[in-house]
Amino acid sequence: MNSRREQTFSYVVLFLFALFAIYPFISTVLVAFNPPDASVSGLAFPHHWSLGSFTSAWHNKDAGIGRSLLHSIILSVVVVVVSVFLSILTGYAFGTMRFRGSSILFALFVLGLIVPYEATVIPLYYQFRQYNLVDTYWAMILPDIGGSMAFGTFWMTAFFRSFPRELLEAAQSDGANRWQTLWRVVVPTAGSPIMALGTILFIWTWNNLLLAIVMISKPDLQMVPAALNYFVGLQYGSNYQITCAAAIMVALPVMVVYYLLQRRYGADVLAGAVKG
Repeated sequence: MNSRREQTFSYVVLFLFALFAIYPFISTVLVAFNPPDASVSGLAFPHHWSLGSFTSAWHNKDAGIGRSLLHSIILSVVVVVVSVFLSILTGYAFGTMRFRGSSILFALFVLGLIVPYEATVIPLYYQFRQYNLVDTYWAMILPDIGGSMAFGTFWMTAFFRSFPRELLEAAQSDGANRWQTLWRVVVPTAGSPIMALGTILFIWTWNNLLLAIVMISKPDLQMVPAALNYFVGLQYGSNYQITCAAAIMVALPVMVVYYLLQRRYGADVLAGAVKG
């Protein structure tokens, strides 16, 4: 009886926490589907479902949601691909090899996890301005890759250190060098950590508002966080419908990427469990 009561209590608590977590999202969606001229507050169920707020947000030339989405997609894809590739290499080196200075070098990488990111933005701005890289893709790509390497290296090193040594030794016995062992033996079994790392880095890069507003001042190159900031803080700060519609369009690519990679992650875990 006690276990049944405890289980019921646990379900109730989890339901309340889930409701608390999804309430802002549900409220945002409902507000966004109200007409742009409607008066809304809280859970504003639309009397007439309308896409007018989405249309107004999309066609706003000053914010340029469509253009900003394209820039952020290019930025996020480049950063994730390069960062994951480099993290695999560094993680493989620190996780499977022992060389002089490896402990000190790994500690330097991990040190990047405790350095406040905000403290590096202003020095980076002046350094990039010196090399005429401000208001270019490089002003976003290079800092995002550099900022991702500390976590990516730590993440992949933890996986490689837990990788069975017997498989590595068997590959070397068959004549495979370290490069072939990495890409033919280790990486094919590392789908889950790689997908999880890619998801995390994509979300971090996509939501990097501070770097976007410091490094990019040209409207033609602004990223989605800066475009959303335009709706929140400037012209449409009091028009909740258009602001919520813009927020949904900005968040939609992240939700799609998370859903696709999360399904792949779950499939890899299930496959590993079946094989085991």
